[in-house]
Formats: sequence, C-alpha cells, structure tokens
Amino acid sequence: MSIQQGVANKDQQDYICRRVVDALLREDVRETVSRGKIVAAADSPWSDPPVRPSHWLAVEHLGDGCLWIPVQPCSFMQEWTLYDLPLVWQSSSGYGRLDDISVILALFRQGLDQASAADFENYALECLTAVEHGVLCAKERQRYFAEAQHSRLEAQPSPLWQERQLHYERLAAFLDHPLYPTARAKLGLSPDDLALYAPEFQRSFQLRWVAVNKAIHFGPEVAGNLQELRPGFADVGLNARLSDDHVLLPVHPLFTQQMLDALAEANGLQGRLLLAPKPHLDVLPTLSVRTLAVQGKPGLHIKLPMAIRTLGGKNIRTIKPSTIADGHAVQSLLGRIAAQDADISGRLLLTDESIGAHINHLPELGYILRRYPAGLEQATVVPVAGLLAAMPQGLSVAEELAQRFFAGRLEDFLDAYLETTLRTHLVLWLRYGIALESNQQNTMLVLGTGTPALRLLLKDNDAPRIHGSYLADRWPSLAGFVDGLLDRRIVVDDELPLAQMFTTITLQLNIAVLIEGLAGLGHLTRRQLYGCVRDKIAALLTELAGQGEDTALARRILLEDDRQYVKYLLTAASLKPKAATGATDVNKFYGKSGPNFLKEGL
Repeated sequence: MSIQQGVANKDQQDYICRRVVDALLREDVRETVSRGKIVAAADSPWSDPPVRPSHWLAVEHLGDGCLWIPVQPCSFMQEWTLYDLPLVWQSSSGYGRLDDISVILALFRQGLDQASAADFENYALECLTAVEHGVLCAKERQRYFAEAQHSRLEAQPSPLWQERQLHYERLAAFLDHPLYPTARAKLGLSPDDLALYAPEFQRSFQLRWVAVNKAIHFGPEVAGNLQELRPGFADVGLNARLSDDHVLLPVHPLFTQQMLDALAEANGLQGRLLLAPKPHLDVLPTLSVRTLAVQGKPGLHIKLPMAIRTLGGKNIRTIKPSTIADGHAVQSLLGRIAAQDADISGRLLLTDESIGAHINHLPELGYILRRYPAGLEQATVVPVAGLLAAMPQGLSVAEELAQRFFAGRLEDFLDAYLETTLRTHLVLWLRYGIALESNQQNTMLVLGTGTPALRLLLKDNDAPRIHGSYLADRWPSLAGFVDGLLDRRIVVDDELPLAQMFTTITLQLNIAVLIEGLAGLGHLTRRQLYGCVRDKIAALLTELAGQGEDTALARRILLEDDRQYVKYLLTAASLKPKAATGATDVNKFYGKSGPNFLKEGL
C-alpha cells in the first residue's frame, strides 16, 4: 500500500468512526446517554486530555472501566454529539486512546448475550466495508470531477434530460447518507462489483434473463414498454421453441446460476427456471443501485431485486410481490388526489409503476417497470438526496440550481422548495390521512422555466402510512385504493404514525438536512433558516385550520413539543432484531429524543 492509499484509508476510518459514534449517541445505544454522566471539561480526571471539548460523557456500565466520550451540545437530531476523536478508555491499568471503531464496538457488545453480541460483530464488519467502499468511491469522485472539469460538463449540460438526471444522481451517490453512518457500505458487492454496478461509477452493463415457466409467472407477459425491452429467446442464447410455455424475466448480472439453483431447490421449482447464457439490454445504475435506467429509452427504469444489503444488515434489497401491487395502488390514489386537489394539482408528478411481475411469490425474482411522466424534455430532474452534493466546479447542487432557475437567489429556491414540499405533504397528512415515505432518494425536483418553476416528482410509493378509517370517512370515493393493500402495515388506526413519518422523512431528511448544509455553506444563519421553515409550517397550519382541517397534533408535534421523533436507523437495521425493538418495519423504529429545532428560541 502506498503512503497516499494509507492516508486515504485512515481518513475513511476516522470518518466512519466519527459517524458511528454520533449515531450511537443519537440512538442512545446501550443507554450510553441516558445512563452516562455529562462531566464538564474542568472536572475531567486528567490534566492533559488528548482532545479539549467543553464536556465529556462518562459511561461506566459497558465493562470494567469507564468510557470517556468527548462531546459538545447539539440541537439537530440529538442533544450531544461527538466533539472529536479519540475516545478514552479508563481502566485499572490507566488510560487508552480509542479511535478504531472495531475496538469501540467491542466495548459496546460487552455483557450482551451471544445473539446480541453477534449483531455488533457483524456491524463492525459493515464498518470495514464502508471504509473500503468509501476509499474507492472517493477515488472515483476525484477522477469524475477531473473529467467533468476538462470537458466543461457543467458549463454545457447535456441537451437530453435523462442524461442530466443521471449526472445529478451520480453526484448524489458521492454524497453520504446524512444519518445512517455506514450507508457507504453496499454489503454483498465486492470492490470489483462496486466498480461495475454502483451509481458512483455509473458504467453501462447488460441485464441477464431467466426463462420462466408461464405457470409460475405472475404479471404481464407483454405490456406497454416491456414488449420493446424483452429480447427474443434466440437473442439470449435459448431455443426459440421455449416461447411456447416460457417467458423471459430480467435479472441483475450479479444473479448467478448458483443462486438460481438454490432458489429452485428451496421452492420446488427445479426444471422451471433457466438462466439464459447471453445478456441483453444496456442499462445504467441510478442512485438506488438496483434501479436501472434503460439506455436509449428516456424515462424508462427497471427495478430489480439484488442480493445486497444497504442502509443496514437487515435491509435486504429484494422486491416483495406485495410491493408491486401496493406501489401501484398508492400511486393511483395519489394520482386521483392530485387531480382533484387544488393545493396539490400542478405541484405533484408521479412515476408510473403499474407494470411489474414476480415468480411464484418469490421476492428474489421479479421486477418493477418505472416510467417517468411525459413532458420532461426541457426539465431538469434532480434527487433531493443530491441538493448538498458538490459539483465539479465547486458549487453545491442547490447553489447551481438557484443560479440557473432563480436568478442566483438561493433564498428564492429555498422558499419554492419549502412551499411545494410542505404544502404537498401537510395537505396529504391533514386532509387525507396519508404520510409518504418520500425520502431523499424517492423525491425528485423537477425544475424548469414554467409555472411553478419547481415541482415534486415522487416514486417508490409502496410504504406509506395511511389512516384508513379517516380516509374512508372523509373520502369514501378514495377508500377502495386502500382496501386491497396487501401489506397491512400501511394502514394504521390513528394519526401518530403519520406524524412520525412526516417528521422523520419530510421534515428531517428532506428539509432539516438541507438547512444544516446551507448553514454550513454560509447562506444565512441556522436560526434564520430554521425560522423560514417554522414560519412556513405555521402559516400552512393556520391556512389549513381555516379550511376546517384538524391541525392540533401537527402543531403540537412540529412546533410546540420540546422533543422530536427520531428514526433509530442503526439500532433497527443492524444492532437489534425486530423482536427486541417491537417495530414491524426496520425503517420505522422511533424514539422521541431529538431536540425540536423548530421550537421558538431553541
């Protein structure tokens, strides 16, 4: 390893260590914050500490000693955040510096039962993968930026909207997830796989195909754009006579013969699945890794299962058959609302995800065909996940969009974004009893020269929370969209789950993360920026209350409570099983522990 590589590895190791420790504090893992003691620096037990924070968190219940964590006060998502590395372990033999996340996690698993300790051990391996993948992606980012600067890519954006979108998706992929600390790790991808199939590298590749007996194929054999995508049997090296009783199903190139054989044997499908020897159909990876843009077919994406885990060891990226049907049902519900509601009409666009298929109800074999709406030829489509991403010429994406579409006034861009985002989601929550899991990746901005200049484009609407009885009572004509949902976790019987999803997705991930980033860039102060958010929410709640909507819970949770709900991503997705958290979904486990950054004077 060269000196340069060694420095890059150390930088990534420290970066991941800081992020993980912050997450451990944010989620009060092993009750470090609730049982620990905050000690002023002047009262710490040493005269020459390795770092000099204002406070230390002393944790004495993780083993035979005391873990000292240098901390500082925080008002975003957690009360205390890591000041800097290293941590200090105090034992009978003295003091030891801790800046290796594997060693820190080893302390955290002390005293746990075997199964719980294994979760921490597995997560330590995820940290190592995050470091390895982080180094590779940082190197590719440097190469791509140099290439873009040389070709003046930003000065002359592609005339093709889908190429512009993929450019922004690639920039977003270089930016880490704001809250899950090891999101850089794509578990199941080797370094070579990463370079071939990850969005940071965005290389073209061809899909593989499986010939499936029609008796176990659930979905359209030929429908819409699928007809022009699916090859003939001879095109993929199979006997054309198979078309009599088989249909071709796309699979990711990482889906191997060994995987297919294991699936067939486990499910009694021997002889009914045949992996074609030749690939067909050129695609490019998007931000979500398993959603692939079809080359030469603007606005057409294919979502495929992959044997990988992202955003946690328990987040396996398959496609449940229920997801296909439920996503289409919710999309149809939202489309009906957008057509009838003046507050949403014109602001909200949706992808069409009505076409999908699965094989014998197996989540490992299936697809969803995603079609973007017509009329985007002159638009710029940008994922919210990429707004704070750096561009090759130095600006953030948000700053560049403000220059292009808002005469350089970032405050006007922010106001348009807040107005569109908050109005859309508050109306869905308070008027219809719907909260969407429209996170940074699932929410796209559509910008152009028309009116309005900024619109929302939502995709992957298969995991919302819908207050079923409220919708049925208030909007009986819409209730039919909910009655047939297969994943009954979607339908809830009170308003609190809607408030939790709105807070943790729309407010925190899609808005507050942006506010924190803009404040860091020097665009107004945090207080001024959060004041804009608070004022916008207050005005919208007043407006909706005047229209007869019940805004009491929203006003209390968003503007008045001292604490906000926080999604405990690390705990639920990696460190504890569902049986321990009680959550029905690893992505919906909450604690009410975050300081309310919208409360006046906080």
